[in-house]
Amino acid sequence: MERVEEKISQEKRDELEGFITGWMTDIKVPGMSLAIVKDQSLVYARGFGSRDLKENLPAETDTLYGIGSCTKSFTGLAILQLVGSGDLVLDEEVDKYLPIRWGSGITIHDLLTHSSGMPSLGVAETLIDRLVEMDERGVPLSGWDDFYVHLNNAEEEIAGEPGDEFFYFNSGYELLGKIIEEVSGEEYSHYIEENILSPLNMEDSTFEYQEGEKFMTPYFIRDEGPEETSYPNDELGYASGGLMSSVLELADYVKMNMNGGKFEGKSIVDEDLLKEAHEGHVESEIGMYGYGWATNEFLDGELTGHGGSIGVASGYIGFMDDLGVALLANTSPSFSMEEIGKAVISIMKGKSAEELPMFARKSNMEKLTGKYESYRGIKEVEIEKECGLLKLTFKERLENQELILIPETKTVEDLEFYYLDGNGEKNSVRFEKEDDGMDLYIGRWRLHMD
Repeated sequence: MERVEEKISQEKRDELEGFITGWMTDIKVPGMSLAIVKDQSLVYARGFGSRDLKENLPAETDTLYGIGSCTKSFTGLAILQLVGSGDLVLDEEVDKYLPIRWGSGITIHDLLTHSSGMPSLGVAETLIDRLVEMDERGVPLSGWDDFYVHLNNAEEEIAGEPGDEFFYFNSGYELLGKIIEEVSGEEYSHYIEENILSPLNMEDSTFEYQEGEKFMTPYFIRDEGPEETSYPNDELGYASGGLMSSVLELADYVKMNMNGGKFEGKSIVDEDLLKEAHEGHVESEIGMYGYGWATNEFLDGELTGHGGSIGVASGYIGFMDDLGVALLANTSPSFSMEEIGKAVISIMKGKSAEELPMFARKSNMEKLTGKYESYRGIKEVEIEKECGLLKLTFKERLENQELILIPETKTVEDLEFYYLDGNGEKNSVRFEKEDDGMDLYIGRWRLHMD
């Protein structure tokens, strides 16, 4: 394991580690690792918690985790390498290389940007559920022949013209992986290893999960805590989310992306082509989407990154200005790891993580949960968190009534919500902070937190 010479202040280190360990405790994350790059140097790296709970083995900076959809940028990079060598053209149609019979003019660019018009066909979900023995959907997906049958029979699912709309489509990246194989004459995993991982000295990164010293143990997060499970390793998922890596090795990958495609004097990809990958081509719910990267406005700048999850592992890589981060965990929390990446960047830039919308929202909503009652306890209400919102339950003698409260603002600082009644009408609900606690106003009722 590489020792990192710390290049951040003790105060910043304390803030970072306090935030990370507090978040892990709150969500019950078993293990996590973090690396931070600044000005092309690794300035911070360490592991937190356990890569394996049973043996209480520590998470390290060289622990290998499943990086999920962070793999997509590697697939996009491989495509651009082949474009740079003259073997591919981005506006070539996919059916030139593969037995896809959609007949809709879908190009390599469309697959890279998730703008083919095809919505998700559930391949990744089916495989993950099967391989971790969580659920069996009965869909035949046990090889590439099954994969092509599944896709070709879904032509009627196409919901728009290529380039018009963003639909996150994991199978599109599996198709890109097959195109890489067709053009290079190599297996996808071998091409990535030889042309990206090896030049970046990412010698431990792999597509093959093993039970070994450096590998994470995968966990689900249950209500009662983490539950060990199997790892969903299958060739059908390699190009969209199958890579395993460490934060130390991903830190070098981030450096290369921040340095115009160059790493330690080697050119991994043409700088102008790499800009195509980072540049947003299609508007999406995760930002302006490029080729395995998404770009968002953040802290008066632009943050380029990508998160990933395979149910039992998750991660995020991102960079802005001269700062880059890589973080990985051996479970998948209930919200995007991108938010943790943003919090790390905020702390490094001298901002408070708690001021970010997601954390401010979470903190403000938690203050509202609890039991409330009206004058002399005639009406009783309970407020609980559910699916990122608040659930209000009227405790009635015969039958409880439940309402979902939707915040009026993103951070919930104004404490104002609404719910929709049976007629679809919007009804206001508000909370007010009083000297002796919190009050809830809904309809005719004023209720006081118990």
